Amino acid sequence: MRVREPIVALVLTFMVPWSARAQGVSPTAPPPAISSAAQDIAMADSADVPQNAPPAGAQTAPEGSPLPPPAIPVPQTEPDFPRGRISGYMFGDAYYNVSGDPTHTYSGSGVDAGKINIDGNGPITKDLNGIQLRRVYFQLDNDLSVKFSTRFRLEADGKELTSGGKIGVFVKAAYLQVKNIVPRTNFFFGETPTPTFENSEEYWQYRAVEKTIVDFRGLSPASDLALELKGFVDGGHKVGYSAMLGDGTGQKPETNRYKRYYLSLPLNPIPDLKIEPYVDYEPGVNGADKALYKIFAGYEFKKFGVGGETFRQVVHSRVAANTEAAGYSIFARMAPAPSLGGYIRYDIWQPNKRAPNRVDTDLYIAGLDWQPYKDIHVMPNVEATKYRAKGTATAPSDNDLQARLTFYYRFSKP
Repeated sequence: MRVREPIVALVLTFMVPWSARAQGVSPTAPPPAISSAAQDIAMADSADVPQNAPPAGAQTAPEGSPLPPPAIPVPQTEPDFPRGRISGYMFGDAYYNVSGDPTHTYSGSGVDAGKINIDGNGPITKDLNGIQLRRVYFQLDNDLSVKFSTRFRLEADGKELTSGGKIGVFVKAAYLQVKNIVPRTNFFFGETPTPTFENSEEYWQYRAVEKTIVDFRGLSPASDLALELKGFVDGGHKVGYSAMLGDGTGQKPETNRYKRYYLSLPLNPIPDLKIEPYVDYEPGVNGADKALYKIFAGYEFKKFGVGGETFRQVVHSRVAANTEAAGYSIFARMAPAPSLGGYIRYDIWQPNKRAPNRVDTDLYIAGLDWQPYKDIHVMPNVEATKYRAKGTATAPSDNDLQARLTFYYRFSKP
């Protein structure tokens, strides 16, 4: 008997690894991790199994044969922190101003003083053409832990120039995020995106072609030095909220003791419908203040989406007449194929509804979106404005039309 025991042990030493290899399993590989949900299901199933019965799927040996040693569980480790990711995007155009102000004025060095882009600040200059970078983002996201993360974003803008006339760079976002500070609510501190057009811009999907109407008309900053609470009321994420207290100065330091208060309530009552009422308010010097009211709605069909928004901004003043800017925007976008899309949009802008003599503006946008490779977009498009005089006001004699070939791509760290 003493001789047989070493022999049996030796046979088992060779047979157990051979049996594992025959089943396609590495004898040294750790067992697969089991989630807590799977463990709960396994515990529930085990309630119906006799106490002395072997587990389902377990291999049993004939009576009297030795069993292999049990597998040793491998403890799971926490994700590695901190961990960062670099990302960003760029968009720009090759453009030609088909119509606009035909007058060209040159400086002594031959620089044309004409206006290049349609931006809501007056007519463009006819026949100007060129290649431009309109926006470059460089972003660093850093997860410090499961609960804390940071974001730092630099922006290069073709309109923000250095003293030497070159494209400038400035801080667009720099904030700390604390996740689940209370259930379903995140806290933000720093240079943070405002909720004014964050959701409508995401739904529009074509910021590379043009800003949404409130951003286009410069009624609210895209980001602000602020404190913010953002989250959802319910677990199904049908009722959201974003409440922000900011300086109201955008990417510039605070200049007075007054603050801007932002409140957004994004709603998703059914899967394909989005509705978002929004308001912000900012007091000012000598009793002056301004309030912006906006509502956005969008509905997503199988291969296309439609959306629209309307707004009013009322500005009160003790030294001048009150003003009320108003606007409407409707748009549609479609994707008949994975690599091909299209879009169309129409805006109405009224700089002051309370003024009988004013110049209103209509904005038209249409174009295609070809994606030859993931995250690379080539978008031929046209953008046009039409000026409409009200009362005794005088509209520009020429309307604007710009033809563009817009390029947009995203990048990230491999």
